[in-house]
Amino acid sequence: MSASQNSTDEVSQLKQQIVKLQMELDDLQLLYETTMEHGTSLENELILQNERITELQGKMRKYLSPQLYQALVGGQANTSTTFHKRTKLTVYFSDIVGFSSLTDSIEPELLSEVLNTYLTRMSEIALKYGGTIDKFIGDAVMVFFGAPEPMDDTEQAKLAVQMALDMRQALYELREGWKRKGINRLLQIRAGINTGICTVGNFGSEHRMDYTIVGGQVNIAARLESAADADGIYISSQTYALVEDVVEAKYIGPTQMKGIHEPVIIWELIGMRENSSAVQEFLNIDGTAMTLNPIEIDLTTLSEEKRDAIRRALSRAMTYLAS
Repeated sequence: MSASQNSTDEVSQLKQQIVKLQMELDDLQLLYETTMEHGTSLENELILQNERITELQGKMRKYLSPQLYQALVGGQANTSTTFHKRTKLTVYFSDIVGFSSLTDSIEPELLSEVLNTYLTRMSEIALKYGGTIDKFIGDAVMVFFGAPEPMDDTEQAKLAVQMALDMRQALYELREGWKRKGINRLLQIRAGINTGICTVGNFGSEHRMDYTIVGGQVNIAARLESAADADGIYISSQTYALVEDVVEAKYIGPTQMKGIHEPVIIWELIGMRENSSAVQEFLNIDGTAMTLNPIEIDLTTLSEEKRDAIRRALSRAMTYLAS
């Protein structure tokens, strides 16, 4: 075979190899593009799923207390229906006096706005003091302290009474806005607080559960709320014993309550003692005697501190007059 023939064969083989390499390169390019497209699709799907998870978590936050939400998201929550424990808690119940009759006299849109505004404000205050929001039942609010995160007995009682006073004050402020919307009826809050051993945990079925509390001490808190006067906050002697050094309270005495075997000793919560010195400038209470001092107000120079003291003095006077 001549040299020229060998050269021709080599060139032909080289061309074949080039064509083969080109085909392999094309296949690799197609594989790369397919992989990139699939990867982009997976990345987009992952982003979409993360957005859905974030949206779902946002919805869960609205249905669960922050404490329970963190336990569930963090994987620390025990979701078994057999999970229960007995522990000392401070329980708060409240509702709006006369709210049921209001539902028949205003438009449902306005009713919804009033109720949602009220519950939003109450929730903000409960969370401010670290309370676990158990449930809303219409206009009724149930909050407890001491679970799922353990809390010192005295601390939980003090936080509960501070929360209750702030909630009552918030309603006073909300009423002014509702008046401008045409609701002239005086909506007043009443509340009950009790401290005692409760059973806390998961109650329900394998299909639907609530993390809540049960027991006789919970019932006492509910009965105290029912017995309280409009704008009144009743606390049991168990709660009063834990907070008596920081609150002003009026002794009501032992009261027999439905479903409770022994009479419950009741105190009416008036205010926190740290606020009393400023309040006494406008209001003096000595036993059964109350003196409301003259109040001269110049709105252009009135400080926020004095404004708050006047507001609290008038609120406290209203509480005594209602009792």
